[in-house]
Amino acid sequence: MKMNELERRTGVGRETIRFYIREGLLPEPQRRARNVAVYSDVHVQRLRTIRRLKEERFLPLDIIRRILMGDPTALPAAADPFGELAPLLAARLGVGEDELPVDLETLIAGDEQAAGDVRDMRELGAITVRKEGDKTVVSRLDARIVALWRDLRRAGYEPAAFPVDYIRLYMDALRPMATEEVARFFAGFEGRIDQGRAAERAQAGVEIVNALIAALRTRFLLEEVAQRTL
Repeated sequence: MKMNELERRTGVGRETIRFYIREGLLPEPQRRARNVAVYSDVHVQRLRTIRRLKEERFLPLDIIRRILMGDPTALPAAADPFGELAPLLAARLGVGEDELPVDLETLIAGDEQAAGDVRDMRELGAITVRKEGDKTVVSRLDARIVALWRDLRRAGYEPAAFPVDYIRLYMDALRPMATEEVARFFAGFEGRIDQGRAAERAQAGVEIVNALIAALRTRFLLEEVAQRTL
């Protein structure tokens, strides 16, 4: 995209954008010719992050630069010692605000069944769909959910036997579990370790417990199948 579109999509003026590039808060654009600069969605997401940190947290640019470089110690102390844990953890898990969203049309690639499933998932609250300029996009995490459900369809789980509404089963089971896990995490670590270490520890916990849940589910499924085939 050109500068005028970047201004339109972010609400940031060109002089400010050029200043951010000079100060290292934004990457250099691609230059197809001497006077032709091309910007990407990376610039859009980065500018929105800068605006949020300036307008909501009132942070100076030197602190924002350190945050954008991934330095968790750059965050100032807050009344809530884990006040920025969510974005730090999301970034470590690869699903943070600076991750580029996924074009939904490209993701479902003309698959009518996938398009219908996406509509149903959206109504259930399993994913969030939004407009990004002239595109309809989802986050990288939601794109993963859509792709996994599409894989399930391709494995032979047709809508008549396995409707999207079945996702509610997983949502109803996992949301209270997540609520309990987060409460225990905060009770165990809040005030004892800083946010950087907390994000590192939380990432390890998420990844290990995800594998543990998969192993337990496999065990229970095998037990159920065995019971039905006695």
